[in-house]
Amino acid sequence: MARIDKIRHTFALLWAVSITITVCGQQPLRHWTVADGLPTGEVQQIIELPNGQMLINCEGIFCLSTGQAFISLSYDHSRAYRIEADGQGYAYLWQGDSLLWLRDFYCLHLFDVRSRAFRYDITAPAPLNFKPSTLNSEHSSLNSSSPSLRAIVDSLHLAHFATVAIRDRRGGIWIGTWQDGIYYLPPVRNQIQYLSRDEAFALIGDYTTDSDGRQWKCTPEGLVCNDHGIHTRYDQTNVPTLPHQRMTFIVQLPDGRHLLCCDLNQLGYFTPPAQFVSLNERIPQLNRHRHFIDACPIDERWTAIYSQNGAYLLDTQADTLAPFPCQRYIENYSNKYNCIITDHKQRIWVGTQNGLFCITPTVNCESSIVNCQLSIVNCQLSNNCIRSLVEDRNGTIWVGTAYGISALHSALQAAPPPLIPASEPGPHQRPPSQDLISGLLAENYGPDDGIPATSMGERLAAQHPDGRIIFIYSTAAFAFQPEWLQIDTTAHTVVITHLAINGQTTIPDGEPLQITHRHNNIAFHFSALNYAQPTHTHYRYRLVGLETEWQATPQADGASGQVEYRALPPGTYTFQVQARSAEGNWGPVSELQATILPPWWLTSWAKLLYCLLTLLCLLTLLNYYLKRKRAALERENDERVNRLFELRDQARHQFAESTAIDPQKISTNIEEEELVKRMLAAIDANLDNEDYGVDQLARDVAMSRSSLYDKLRNMLGISPADFIRNVRLKHAAELLTNTNLSIAEVSERVGFNSPRIFSSNFKKMFGLLPSAYRIPNTKQPYTKPQEESDLGATTIPT
Repeated sequence: MARIDKIRHTFALLWAVSITITVCGQQPLRHWTVADGLPTGEVQQIIELPNGQMLINCEGIFCLSTGQAFISLSYDHSRAYRIEADGQGYAYLWQGDSLLWLRDFYCLHLFDVRSRAFRYDITAPAPLNFKPSTLNSEHSSLNSSSPSLRAIVDSLHLAHFATVAIRDRRGGIWIGTWQDGIYYLPPVRNQIQYLSRDEAFALIGDYTTDSDGRQWKCTPEGLVCNDHGIHTRYDQTNVPTLPHQRMTFIVQLPDGRHLLCCDLNQLGYFTPPAQFVSLNERIPQLNRHRHFIDACPIDERWTAIYSQNGAYLLDTQADTLAPFPCQRYIENYSNKYNCIITDHKQRIWVGTQNGLFCITPTVNCESSIVNCQLSIVNCQLSNNCIRSLVEDRNGTIWVGTAYGISALHSALQAAPPPLIPASEPGPHQRPPSQDLISGLLAENYGPDDGIPATSMGERLAAQHPDGRIIFIYSTAAFAFQPEWLQIDTTAHTVVITHLAINGQTTIPDGEPLQITHRHNNIAFHFSALNYAQPTHTHYRYRLVGLETEWQATPQADGASGQVEYRALPPGTYTFQVQARSAEGNWGPVSELQATILPPWWLTSWAKLLYCLLTLLCLLTLLNYYLKRKRAALERENDERVNRLFELRDQARHQFAESTAIDPQKISTNIEEEELVKRMLAAIDANLDNEDYGVDQLARDVAMSRSSLYDKLRNMLGISPADFIRNVRLKHAAELLTNTNLSIAEVSERVGFNSPRIFSSNFKKMFGLLPSAYRIPNTKQPYTKPQEESDLGATTIPT
């Protein structure tokens, strides 16, 4: 029986809620249950925290609101402070702005708002005067709520189910029930007026009114004119030049004429009562379009004609066609034009099947060419299929899409957009990526605002003379004053409600977060806690240390946001997030610092060890390299010395064995060769001077005596005096061989003052006396005997 009663109560509650939603219309009653994160459906306490979150007590299990759902709090019931039952029931009391005392029938709890965690350091009952602030669930009556709040609960038919009701800081009402979770009633706003299609057409008319007050209506059976109560039908019976009975649209031009389209693509000028001048005969290009949708006069001369497969400009003075401004750009997105309007700034707004475009035209009447500049509106409209457009009195452009409506506020259009000149496009060229209107913000409206999330009718939007905006869709219509949809312009502070670290949920306590390198997949959950208008909340975020630019969150319900970062490298990061107001102002930055600790092999000590080991390896390699280099240098040096000794030995043999002195052969380098040449030149110049000695030779070659001595010792192993004597004797040998001079004359020419001394020295050097050396049959190459004494034994007096 109890189960049947419970089911009956549940059905009664659902019926009451459905009636309430039907009556309230634009104030949908939101409902949160265990499917949204509530631990149970029994809600005993609802308390608003300073940061805007709601603390919910579900029969001793606590949770926090996250904007669109709830997250359970960790609580150790075994450590709760027990109290005696005194019949007061549930109560709470603030101690300052950071501690919240809670009580139920048996326990006392202390909640720290800063860390969003419970404390267990209660050693004695706090001397607090708890005042009940709940609905008494036993008697289904209000204990402490205001009469107005009780009246609202009664009007919603929830009084028999409610346990607690509070009003939050933004005027929303939270109602907790004893078995069905929480109901939320947004703040009261002016209600959207829902109309039938007939009522809507009665307000805005399914006709076109011209400057004379005549109302024109296109029908499948002809054109109907209501001239101040006098109804006249125009068709082929009274206007023979009409090509068809079916009328598509009629537009009055600035010069007073009417542009009429019949039979989908037959265009012409209509002048009542009986004149229709066809343009298709004059302009055959009109026949290329299968279905003209409508026309929009731009100025005194130009009128835009658009269809399901393209658009163009009609010159109503010359009856010629011109390309539609930026047509090739627009038709890269879609060639089906659904609606075109001009606003009070003479800008052309073009709605297509795949995008909204804004054109700023400038007309050059002399050349009959329309120059224009294009901007692409891409600011997250509710849908990209544009069905209807209308401008209100404040300059706001209201956009009917395939999924609700959006508003482009005139206050946000002050910044001049970056425009794309129409003279630039190629046949298949798309505009650059920076072609968005700067500063243009869109607000999307949906069920939370009382706007049906359905497709609006094509060109079925208008402004009533009293300022109301009317949209018509497939089954009905709605009307509203723009201020009825006024959005909260407060830039709300964002709360980082919780984190998911490697899938594990945790609530930040306000302190910097430190986690290990294995827990480097972090999802940040945040919310501006705008319960009243969640769909109009926009966020941007960045992770400092990884990102420098702000990133916008995808436009979803706006109640909360989530950003996930995977495989973050070790380091310190700061997550920053902001919420934007309807005016485009960004609120304060909320941030949370997180440090991902490196593994031990990436710590500072490990890196220092790596540096030391690397340095040790480098030193070892350097030492090895230096040893190898030193050994190679030693080998090269030994080879060089050996080679030098060989060259020295060859030079000495060459000098000792040959009578011809070749400086190149008796030297080992250019420097020695130049020295030998200078010495030979000096000796030759003084060859017959018996007094020419070592000192004179040293001066002639610009060297000191000792340096010259050392040099010759190194080169030929002889002294300078020996070198001078040997050069003299070698010249003597050549004279003996090549001339018929006497030995005394030869002796004199080579600087010997005594033929006897000359003969003695000559024999010591060549092993023969000068006379024997001169005999032809003894002239053979001279080989120094092994027992020959040192050439330096006899010296020339200096």
